[in-house]
Amino acid sequence: MGATKEQWKYGGGERVWAGKYLNSQNLLHWHSDCELIYAERGALNVTASGATYRLDAGGAMFIDSQCLHRISAVDESSLLATVIFDYGIIEPFANGLALVSPVLEKDYGLFALYGALMKELTEKPTLYAFETAAIVEKLMIDVFRGEKTERKKSARKTDAKLKALFAEIHRNYRDYTLDDAARFMGMNASYLSRFFAERTGMRFMRYVNCVRVERAVEMIKNGENSVTDVADGCGFGTIRNFNRIFKLLTGYAPTALPDAYVFHAAASETDMRETTNPTLRGCMLVESSSATENSAARD
Repeated sequence: MGATKEQWKYGGGERVWAGKYLNSQNLLHWHSDCELIYAERGALNVTASGATYRLDAGGAMFIDSQCLHRISAVDESSLLATVIFDYGIIEPFANGLALVSPVLEKDYGLFALYGALMKELTEKPTLYAFETAAIVEKLMIDVFRGEKTERKKSARKTDAKLKALFAEIHRNYRDYTLDDAARFMGMNASYLSRFFAERTGMRFMRYVNCVRVERAVEMIKNGENSVTDVADGCGFGTIRNFNRIFKLLTGYAPTALPDAYVFHAAASETDMRETTNPTLRGCMLVESSSATENSAARD
């Protein structure tokens, strides 16, 4: 899927968030926070730093800070428990270290720990913010003791360049082409096409069209532009092409878009300070430790 930097916001002073997703589907993204995921039911394909892993029921993964990753449920009944936490909780002992594999080989009792975190975060007893941070800290000490670790490698140059390409596309989506992207990346077009699909799970032009559709949704909801103006302003060329792609990606015709509809398949990176959300349509947040977190149920 596409890519975005996710800015996570916690509520109430805590540094931990917990929730469960049904049919978890999100686009390639990264964040400064860390993430623990546990497949409670079903199976999921998880891409992290260019490699793809299958996570079956009972399996767990640790996704480190700044890691490019995406999650795709194998079937709609898959249930994923997620814990997001501030990297600062583990920085004193994890700084400079990384797990050799993000898939956890040992059982750390994540099912029970998730329940304990959810209870603290929803009931909010005295000092709950400290207690939840302590639970995560102890868990991650066990993980870094129990799993194989290595010295953390410098961020891949290709990952840094790929992140820059996403921002470039968001700035110039109206008429941005594969050849433009190839020049930006210093690759030939055919190689970039394969590389982009392998790393994101999405063909290049589909990603560009996702960015265009997101902008089109914003313009339609603003109510100040005709469909013709929207199609032209977002780079679709013809009304027919616009209508076809818009319905393909949103499920709605431009003139029948529900007022509350939000398109998240390609969130803006033009300002890294703004909160963006990589969650895709079809994914539903069924349990959450906070009513104000930035991930929410989708259409």
